[in-house]
Amino acid sequence: MQLSDIEAAYAAGILDGEGSIYLSRVHSSRWPSPTVSVASTDRELLEWLRARVGGTIIQKRTYQPQHSRSFDWKLTDRRALSFLEIVRPFLVIQRKIARADLLLNDYLACTPRNGRYTVEMAARKRELIERFSSLP
Repeated sequence: MQLSDIEAAYAAGILDGEGSIYLSRVHSSRWPSPTVSVASTDRELLEWLRARVGGTIIQKRTYQPQHSRSFDWKLTDRRALSFLEIVRPFLVIQRKIARADLLLNDYLACTPRNGRYTVEMAARKRELIERFSSLP
């Protein structure tokens, strides 16, 4: 994942304005994992993100005929952490900075690469999830 400083600052602005940083459970048998998403009616903007950092784009359901088509770009797991590491110096919104910092500083320390948790690591993971959930 390579972004110039200008591209990283632009991506951070998109994340600050239209994006979300959260923990989501991809599979019911797995712990929640870092997720970064951006919702927009401008697919070209999301295609720019996907071309530079990867991820997926889905079209959201339109419930009313007068509503515009909208899309959601999503990046998960360690790729989300890599993206956050690149854009973190350029984030401005404090709640997004707090979420990014918590994930960048603590997530990998309580997440074994092989998915096999010790009792201690599972307790640290629960504590991380509680701290993350308590953020605004």
